[in-house]
Amino acid sequence: MDKKYKVRLHGSEFDLEQTKKGIKVNDYQFNPEVIFNGKFYRVFVNGRVLKVEFRDNDILLDGKIVDFDFKSAPQLQTRIGSSLRKSADIKAAIPGKIVEIRVNEGDEVADQQCLLVLESMKMRNEILSPMAGVIDSISVSIGDQVKSRQLMIKIKLK
Repeated sequence: MDKKYKVRLHGSEFDLEQTKKGIKVNDYQFNPEVIFNGKFYRVFVNGRVLKVEFRDNDILLDGKIVDFDFKSAPQLQTRIGSSLRKSADIKAAIPGKIVEIRVNEGDEVADQQCLLVLESMKMRNEILSPMAGVIDSISVSIGDQVKSRQLMIKIKLK
């Protein structure tokens, strides 16, 4: 079932639709890949990388505040829950070293539970679960160097 929204971005209104193939904005189809590292999102779409942050009730896109509004916010709120997801691939948003793994295959995890810690540029990044579920597989070990967008963990719905 497709989800449709009216979105206002910098004063312009767009029709946004979630489809099985990705996202449709007006008549343009996009298939973005989104990676969350616990602090911000990296969105890979059509060969471009965007950094999306939520800070102090603002949305920042590549460091700049975005004037952004959903007209159908109640529908958006019902979509946020993890119960609609069947699985999730946890990929590295940035290259780094795995310094801690806090789960094992078969473990049940809660939404936003820390799964592992990735160290990059002397900073420790907690990688959080985007949904409640069960750890299906772990593709990394402590000490592994991972590349950006490398698969680390797979989660499936209970």
